[in-house]
Amino acid sequence: MDKALLHEMITELQQRTKAGELDRIQRIEEITALSDAYFDAVGEHPDSIALERMANLVIYEEITNPHPDKMAREEYPIMSETQREERIKSEASEKLAEEYGADGRNYKVPTRRKRSSYEEKFVDRAARARNKERRNRYNDFVKGKTPGQFTVNIATGEKNWVCT
Repeated sequence: MDKALLHEMITELQQRTKAGELDRIQRIEEITALSDAYFDAVGEHPDSIALERMANLVIYEEITNPHPDKMAREEYPIMSETQREERIKSEASEKLAEEYGADGRNYKVPTRRKRSSYEEKFVDRAARARNKERRNRYNDFVKGKTPGQFTVNIATGEKNWVCT
């Protein structure tokens, strides 16, 4: 028996397992017999790839269980690679645990978002319009065209004017 024949026999065991012909006890017995026959013929244990394939056959039911909640349903669950990747994708980062309180409120330090160029133009246009109107009212007040009151806070030097 050589490596190629060993891998062919493991592939045949996989096909029989997928077809449902072998239960776990029968698979373990056949895998043990296969690895013993390989050791008797070659004088060394099978390579790591063959051993991994045989181990996956032993735990075939656990690996192929597609149920999304098997981590909670089983005492010692075994995930396949794709299930592990899906679980990692769906997990929340620890950063969220640092930022959210037990009350569900976000206590993260607030950050301002950057305005888009459209928003910047809109804000500038609105500010210019308000400033123009304010400047016109102030000029009218200074020239005496409109009544109002001009006050200066002596302590702070702040100047206020109110048009009425």
